[in-house]
Amino acid sequence: MKKWRSKLLTLVYLAVFLYSGLALVKYLYTYYEASKSLKEVQEIYETTLETIGEELEVEPLLTEGLLSEYKIRPQFEDLQAVNEHIVGWISVDGTKLNNPILQTENNDFYLDHNFRDNYSRAGSVFMDYRNDVTDMNRNTILYGHAMKNGTMFGSLKNYLQQEYVDTHNKIYVDTLYEGYDIEVFAAYETTIDFYYIETEFTTDEAFLEFIEEVKEKSVIQTDVEIGLDDKIVTLSTCKDSVMSDDQRFVVQGKLVKR
Repeated sequence: MKKWRSKLLTLVYLAVFLYSGLALVKYLYTYYEASKSLKEVQEIYETTLETIGEELEVEPLLTEGLLSEYKIRPQFEDLQAVNEHIVGWISVDGTKLNNPILQTENNDFYLDHNFRDNYSRAGSVFMDYRNDVTDMNRNTILYGHAMKNGTMFGSLKNYLQQEYVDTHNKIYVDTLYEGYDIEVFAAYETTIDFYYIETEFTTDEAFLEFIEEVKEKSVIQTDVEIGLDDKIVTLSTCKDSVMSDDQRFVVQGKLVKR
């Protein structure tokens, strides 16, 4: 009987060890694959930007005339050739947040697919399917996983610290058609019970009430003012690298066209 129990315990320990080992391998591969994919797309974008800069230096007048005829800004042409679902780029100076923004007809696909539409547990930064990149909504929602290495939306939790906000108060968002500065005015932890992802509002009063509620929840202070003519951007992520059931980090900023 004792030998039987000993063998059973050995098998149980072995099973636990193998399961834990497999989970660790999957975890490490997620970060490896995500880093490789991110580096690839960053190189495409940066190479295109460098090419555009050289063209502007060589033939500034001719290039300026051509730019006015483009429906899509030239820095996105190479990315669009890879995936037409790429609608923009988001970055913050001095951080690892430097990602393409994708959008499709739902808010599920890019939770676990990369910029080439290949399966990836790390997913992508993506825009809410209800938003319109050609005419930004009153509230544009961007989602991304909170990667522990600081990539994607892994650095958003730092906005809960006033000192960090003071040195990273602008988030840069370029869409297919415009460039924007996002002036951060709120950061907080919440649950999905608070519906912070409304893209449009029934009345002006409802929008202002929403802004006031957001400011009350915020743990930071800024001098950014939001009026009726303004639009905002909401960055939403889970508290962990694996999507939490209901807890979220939220950072919101005023949309200012460059």
